[in-house]
Amino acid sequence: MNAESKFERIIAYVLISGVVISLLLEVAGMIRYYHSQGHFRILEDRSQFIHGSNFFYFLIEFVQGGYAHRKWIFLMTLGIAFLMLTPYLRVILSVFFFLKEKNIKYIVITLFVLALLTISLILH
Repeated sequence: MNAESKFERIIAYVLISGVVISLLLEVAGMIRYYHSQGHFRILEDRSQFIHGSNFFYFLIEFVQGGYAHRKWIFLMTLGIAFLMLTPYLRVILSVFFFLKEKNIKYIVITLFVLALLTISLILH
């Protein structure tokens, strides 16, 4: 098996794993929500929105325990974060692959894509 097909297999596993983990977290959060609230009506609660900070700061604050008392919102938000970070991880892996292959053209292109993704998650 050549390096390119091995890399493609790794990327496929990363993408599939990210989606499956996200789905499982969302379902677990919805089940916890139903058990705590007795219904599935999730109202628009602006206090749960990401506002005033970028995505990375939000994740750091979130993981440090902002929602420990509400496990359902923690699980659902973590599921969305996994879904958002899966393609980000794919690009990071691509950078390492192209560095290993010493393919300067694709290193530059992939770093540009990584910069755009990072900026899009930082800007609010």
